[in-house]
Amino acid sequence: MQTDDSLIRYAVAYYDKTNDVRMQAKAHYYWGCVYRDMNRQAEAIREFLIAAPLTEKAKEKRQLGLVYNNIGFIYNIQGFNEKADSIYQLMEVIAQEVKDTALWSEALSKQGSIALTKGKEYFPIAEQKLSDAFGAVDSVGNNGLKANISASLSNLYSRMDEGEKALYYAKLNLSLRRDTARAYRAFLLLGDAYYKLGQYDSATFYLNKSLLSKDYGRKAGAYMRLADIAMIQGNAALSVELERNSSAYKDSLYKFRRSVVVNEIIEAETDAQAMLQKLYYKGRLNTYIYGFILITIIIVAIVLFLYRRYQRKNDLLQRDKQELEKINQDLNQHYVSLQTNIEQKNLEIEGLRKELASHQIDEEQRENLQAELDEMILKRRTLAKEAFLHSPLYTKMQAIIKDYQDRDQSDEEISDQEWQEFVVGMDIQWNNVITDLCAKYQLSKEELHLVCLSLAGFPFSHLEYLLHLSRKTLYRKKNVLLKRMGVEQNCGFEEILQRK
Repeated sequence: MQTDDSLIRYAVAYYDKTNDVRMQAKAHYYWGCVYRDMNRQAEAIREFLIAAPLTEKAKEKRQLGLVYNNIGFIYNIQGFNEKADSIYQLMEVIAQEVKDTALWSEALSKQGSIALTKGKEYFPIAEQKLSDAFGAVDSVGNNGLKANISASLSNLYSRMDEGEKALYYAKLNLSLRRDTARAYRAFLLLGDAYYKLGQYDSATFYLNKSLLSKDYGRKAGAYMRLADIAMIQGNAALSVELERNSSAYKDSLYKFRRSVVVNEIIEAETDAQAMLQKLYYKGRLNTYIYGFILITIIIVAIVLFLYRRYQRKNDLLQRDKQELEKINQDLNQHYVSLQTNIEQKNLEIEGLRKELASHQIDEEQRENLQAELDEMILKRRTLAKEAFLHSPLYTKMQAIIKDYQDRDQSDEEISDQEWQEFVVGMDIQWNNVITDLCAKYQLSKEELHLVCLSLAGFPFSHLEYLLHLSRKTLYRKKNVLLKRMGVEQNCGFEEILQRK
């Protein structure tokens, strides 16, 4: 067991100053191991968290698996089971890549043990993980790891009330231990397995042996089982006394765990990130300095060049300004000319309509004029549609629809003025047919909005958000309107307008 970290500190300080990432990663890893052996878990996980990205950068995959194993172990014993499970999953992937059976078995067994703590619904997952781990480690002959997996399997089968299997793996666990005189966890598992099978004398024997452990959790569990046995055997007074002892150790365990370095672990994670940033910038400090000097020289050279260029061109600025003023005048005149041309084009369109209505042109001219007019109307419809799709009103409508889909309400409302602008825009897009439709069939405001929204391409399911009417009511209004128009109920408004 390590009691001092003074030597490894020198190694860490040395390799943090070099560009040897591989040795830097190893130094931080071994410093974490020293802290782990000194039971200074917060400092240990800080160093392991620093070592992990450095080891990954050095492409030492097996070493990274060992780092993850230590991180997962500390997270697990401190109660961060979700974090531990995630780390062990990463460790499992690495073990498969490097084909390390022992590392893979340990990753599986730890995941199985964590699944075991989640409750009955996770027992099948725990059994699968532990069984796979046991089968793998059995082939490589690692008795220490095999004993740990056997202990977890015994605990699992005890919780599943499969006493025979629990007893088998409990015995196997004890037989694989080097020091069978102080295998207190193995004694507790054996006592629990015998208790499940109703062999109370054997259970009492092993449970009493486990009480020599200094672990509060084991003592609390052993006393609770002994209290159950005493109650079954009719010794209520002894049962109460044993249960009181169990409660006392549970209280001590709770206080101990509250005093464990949980907050320090969280702080260590932050410290590790800060240290990694410091190492990152420290390793690149010279590069930054050289880069800064080079950039400064370039900037100074550019400034001098631009300044001289500015001086050379300073005399030309006034002439350029005068030329720009003349160009602006020309542009203004051109703009006025364009406006005049636009007005002239409008007059030509109006004249085209009148000429089309005249009886003094033959059929061929009428067809040509009609084709030209149709093309103009189609272009105007396309521009009107594009203008609506880029309008603030369309954006507002989309926002209202999304609000209702997300939270069944919206703070946005479409004003009467916006509805009027919308109807006018749609009327222009459809060549004033909507106005004729409204006058002919005496459309209500809601019916007019329904027609315009349908023509704008909104899905029918979205109309209820914009019109604040239920979908059933909208369908009813649509069918009534179509019936009034004398068309089929499956007919669309766009089809109706195209007919007109």
